[in-house]
Amino acid sequence: MLNGGAAFAALGQGSSAGTRLFALSGHVRRPGWYELEMSKVTFRDLIYDDSLGGGVREGRQLKAFIPGGVSAPWFFEEHLDMGLDQEAVGNAGSMLGSGSVVVMDENTCAVRAAWRISRFFHRESCGQCTPCREGSGWVDKILRRIEDGLGREEDIELLLDACDNIAPGLTWPPKQTTICVLGPSIPSSIVSGIHRFEDEFLLHVKEGGCPHPPDEVRHV
Repeated sequence: MLNGGAAFAALGQGSSAGTRLFALSGHVRRPGWYELEMSKVTFRDLIYDDSLGGGVREGRQLKAFIPGGVSAPWFFEEHLDMGLDQEAVGNAGSMLGSGSVVVMDENTCAVRAAWRISRFFHRESCGQCTPCREGSGWVDKILRRIEDGLGREEDIELLLDACDNIAPGLTWPPKQTTICVLGPSIPSSIVSGIHRFEDEFLLHVKEGGCPHPPDEVRHV
């Protein structure tokens, strides 16, 4: 406002000019809102810089992070040095989306995290479109069954099949099958969790329950 649009556009680079507000939450020492220069600041800076996130709390290791709200596919340690750049993040298979960055540490249960996100979408569905209304209910039930120790090995393939019926091909960006984007957003966390942590899903099935201590995302 004081310096004009040109001064704002001089910040950042390329198609990601200016600054943007990012909401950092989850397992970090300093959760909060941070206004950052686009592209020039990396996810590592946001999460680990002492003036920003301050690192993963209690000295734990990073397991995964969501780069742009719960609709976005998850990122992992190999993405930390990527700049907060819309094009770069998109090319890597996710999005900056709402600017909500959620950090998960090594003790986070991937099944529980995917289930909580899916349950949110199930509750938010207006019920107008069949893929969203029915699909969200199916994945909510299947994930809860796995998390409660009642899952079967074939449930993992069933989850992916249900997701494929919501957004065919399980590609990113997802194919639009509903009036709004809520429905096709459902598979992101499930596909991310299974592709990266399938052994964790199988462990829930084989051991009849979650091997992780209750995570603390809700208490942040």
